[in-house]
Amino acid sequence: VDLLESESSDTSTNNPDSTITATFDVNNQQIKTTGRKRRAVRKTLSHILKSAAKASSRRAASETMTAIDRTPAVLAALLIGTKCVSLKPMVFVLAISAYFIGLASWCAAPKSSGTVSITKLSDFHSASDMHSYDYVNMPSLPEKGHVPNLVANPLGLSLTTSRIYRLWLRLGATLGLLLPTLALALSIVGSNYPSIGVGAALENAEHVRRSLGDPLFLLCFQAITEAVSRAALLPLPMRILVPVVYNTVRLSPLHAWAFPALGSSIPTSLRILGISNLLYWYANLLLFLIPVGVVRYMRAHFFCVEAVEVTVRKGGDASVGLLP
Repeated sequence: VDLLESESSDTSTNNPDSTITATFDVNNQQIKTTGRKRRAVRKTLSHILKSAAKASSRRAASETMTAIDRTPAVLAALLIGTKCVSLKPMVFVLAISAYFIGLASWCAAPKSSGTVSITKLSDFHSASDMHSYDYVNMPSLPEKGHVPNLVANPLGLSLTTSRIYRLWLRLGATLGLLLPTLALALSIVGSNYPSIGVGAALENAEHVRRSLGDPLFLLCFQAITEAVSRAALLPLPMRILVPVVYNTVRLSPLHAWAFPALGSSIPTSLRILGISNLLYWYANLLLFLIPVGVVRYMRAHFFCVEAVEVTVRKGGDASVGLLP
């Protein structure tokens, strides 16, 4: 046995190359196995991420399609068909629509240079970002694709879920949409079918209907434009500009409805409804849209979309993340 062990040891010492070769083969085999495992893991992760992205895009597309309500468009078409709208609001709608289409085209267009080449390493968040970015005039979402909650809901969850906010919206829908639509329906039915006994025939009914129909027509197109702007993912400053512009334009026909010329045939009850609408939409513009809506939409856009890095003032760290 001692002789055999000594011979085997002599053989191993006499052939060091075979030992090195065997060790090298083992190392190569381990490297190949590790490389295959890494490639398999990368492929699996890539497949999972791509599947999640496709599912998210399909879900977002389905939500976008269901977000657009056709009721305002149908109501606007009925107002035009029953001659309850004058020519002036139609011209306003065409002009406002052309203006917003032009703004949307400008926002989506690239900047004058087309691409901006970034050369400083400090300008990148990681080494993988070292390429030329395509910059648009006004982006809708952050560069990295992550959508913060403040961009998805610029007004804040605490405000949009509050009872006062919901009551305010219901009051506006009742005064600006439901009651004028009901009054117009009763007027049309009472004028065309007096035997039914529903409503009453009004003197100069066409003027009365247009006084009620003009603000209602503008409100319908405001709802349509807001839905389209959300579906098209327009930048937040453009989206808040839609209700501000339409609310401002609607004040003129509301004045004509609430305070008609002398000798007008608008009944007192409808004048009271017009005055209520005028007060509500003045308050909505001056007390909500401008001081609250515009400020929060601008804050969400510049902090979460435009800004690369946000520096909080000294002593303000305690309030980070607590913005409503």
